[in-house]
Amino acid sequence: MIQKLLIFLFVVLHLGAKAQNFSLSSSFSSAQGAAQQEIASLVSIKNNSNRNLDLRWDIDRTNLPSGWSIQVCDKTCHTLEGKTVAFSLAPNETLNNFRVIFNPNGQEGIGNVEIQIYEAQNRTQTEISANFTASAQNSFSNNKTNPQRIYPNPAVEYIMLEDDDNVVKHLEIFNVMGRKIDEFVVSTSAQKFDVSNLPKGMYMVRMLDSQRAIIRTQRISKYNP
Repeated sequence: MIQKLLIFLFVVLHLGAKAQNFSLSSSFSSAQGAAQQEIASLVSIKNNSNRNLDLRWDIDRTNLPSGWSIQVCDKTCHTLEGKTVAFSLAPNETLNNFRVIFNPNGQEGIGNVEIQIYEAQNRTQTEISANFTASAQNSFSNNKTNPQRIYPNPAVEYIMLEDDDNVVKHLEIFNVMGRKIDEFVVSTSAQKFDVSNLPKGMYMVRMLDSQRAIIRTQRISKYNP
């Protein structure tokens, strides 16, 4: 009985050790920028072992606005989806810019890509998910800087809208995975929008006009004291 228990513990510890051979700096990464430019969202991958690691990644899920395209870069950049890509890390090497490059192609919106990263010979025990999000907005041609904005930021119980041009009629809130989790109709400039039930974290607020065309998108933080 004792011998079987020791064997069981050895197997568990062995598998647990293999699961720690590499790590990510974060399981979520978000970035924002102009719809006319590429937007890069990145994490670091570290080899925690003293041996070479053969790693693989594939795209598990994408949620992109119409017209957007992406590249995924490990040590080189790849444009094809649906394929497993291999790369390696030397002992204790850190890849500082594993990234998804979003190209909005002039289209505003929020895009999300989920990638699975794992060791080539042990996917079941080593697989880690990484979520990459980008928010893109058009540049303004007038002299005002961001005539529409959401405040306070960070938010605790509510958010408000500052809209000098009075054109925003709807607000949509998205989480870092690109999923819409709340929506508000804008009635007055003094209106407060309740976000007290949102978990702590980063969110994207999309501002829409009366025809539900996107005016701009702003990233906000939710703080729960």
